Amino acid sequence: MGIRLRGLATGVADVAPAVETINVAGGVAMVDPTPGRACVWFLASDDHPERALGHVLLLSARHAITGVAVCFDDAAAASVAARRATALEPSPLVWVVDGRSLRRAEPAPALPLSDPPEAPEGFIALCVGAGVEPVVEHGIWRGEVLGLEVVRTTVVGTEAGMGAGIEVGVGRFDREAGAILHGDLPPTAALSSAADLVRRERHAGAGAHPLAGLVRERWLRRDLMVDPSPLGLVDLVAVDPADVVNGLREPSPTPAIGSGHDGERVLVVCSVGVDPGVVPAAADLVLRERPDRLIVVVPERDVHPALVGAVERLVVPAGIVGVTGPWS
Repeated sequence: MGIRLRGLATGVADVAPAVETINVAGGVAMVDPTPGRACVWFLASDDHPERALGHVLLLSARHAITGVAVCFDDAAAASVAARRATALEPSPLVWVVDGRSLRRAEPAPALPLSDPPEAPEGFIALCVGAGVEPVVEHGIWRGEVLGLEVVRTTVVGTEAGMGAGIEVGVGRFDREAGAILHGDLPPTAALSSAADLVRRERHAGAGAHPLAGLVRERWLRRDLMVDPSPLGLVDLVAVDPADVVNGLREPSPTPAIGSGHDGERVLVVCSVGVDPGVVPAAADLVLRERPDRLIVVVPERDVHPALVGAVERLVVPAGIVGVTGPWS
């Protein structure tokens, strides 16, 4: 891939002959620090190309180089990256590989604002009765305990009655097993049992228990929604993430919209670890939500200089706030 990247880059720009290619997470890169043409070139691998923009932003921040060019074989991934690049300053160059040459990627259409459906009949009462917090995301109503999903609906809208189109469990496999093992239980009893299990293991000081380690970014958002004052906000409500994530172990930057004391509209994106996906996701959310400013919230140990530099490229005033995780 390194030889290929050099050939593609030299076809559209001057690249210093001494610049070597390096294998990095998500692809291969060249870091050219030459004054007047300093640039980080990046060729996305076929494995998770949607994360390439985030990887190159972190790499460029580590080298204090603002010039970024990222190349994709996957035209669809390039189109999404080109859209996200419009919310970054300076805007990265996004290319699609076309044989032995490059062509500029056309930005994909902006993400639409969500228009969530009404909850199915009885679903809110079911959640409240079990001490579960109802939330709607990407058109699907779910119930969460400390940010971890324990129930979801499979019928959209208000046509489902109590128990119809309801799946209880943590994750797809748990929901499928629950349907087999506890299918004879009333929904209220099944949900209460699942919620109690999560509460027993998902708490401060829980350590390495699997239920305490899953989707911690959602746990972080949930606690900030209960009390947004550490961010200087008066309220905070969940909004749809930029991406649909299919597994509980995949990083998922988790957003919410809040209000400052002066009425400004503030986008909050919660993340855990130095996630290369957080800035590209935040860029999409900035384009969709049109906030006055952005706060990326991470655990204190994850306030990394490269992440700070990448966040500061967003076109709205943006910064990182480190907090103590509720699991600590």
